[in-house]
Amino acid sequence: MKNKINKILVAGVGGQGIVYLTNILAEAAVISDIPVSVSEIHGLSQRGGIVTAGIGLGKYNTGFIGKANVDFLIGLEPLETQRCIPYLHKNSSIIFCNYQIAPYSVNSETAKYPDVNSFADYLKEQCKEVVFVKTIPENVDSVLYNVLLLGRATKMMNFPFTAETIEKAIQNTVMDYHREKTMSAFRMGREYYSK
Repeated sequence: MKNKINKILVAGVGGQGIVYLTNILAEAAVISDIPVSVSEIHGLSQRGGIVTAGIGLGKYNTGFIGKANVDFLIGLEPLETQRCIPYLHKNSSIIFCNYQIAPYSVNSETAKYPDVNSFADYLKEQCKEVVFVKTIPENVDSVLYNVLLLGRATKMMNFPFTAETIEKAIQNTVMDYHREKTMSAFRMGREYYSK
């Protein structure tokens, strides 16, 4: 483990692969001989509802997430990332992307989708390290945006696992027929640098 990260939170909506990503991270911890526990909280995942998963790293950490308790946040959808603000602290690291999935209130035009750029600026003022992935390469399948973000996260100073460890975790957890595309998306994320 590169840095002392005790709590990771993955947030998004149903269908974005939160459990898939969590399994890769948990396997990376196992490979690194780090005790790991996971607490998955599924909202209306079948309907595109809120889905989060907490990961506790270390002997005395659980996957349950409390306020100001998250060291590293991976946000797969901007609004769901914003909902996680109470769990962050000044030394938190965050990576999130601009893949917007509008809730019913926005689709019915009773509410506006929050300004994502302003939110990114706010996080940069409040937290230690923030990477906002504004655009995703067109040749990446949307079901692999999670792995692309994971690849980019390995370039961050506080991400707890090396790229090599994550690649081993992908090899161990992803089915043969999907492994090559997953590895390709991960490596593309490694090559992505936000401006």
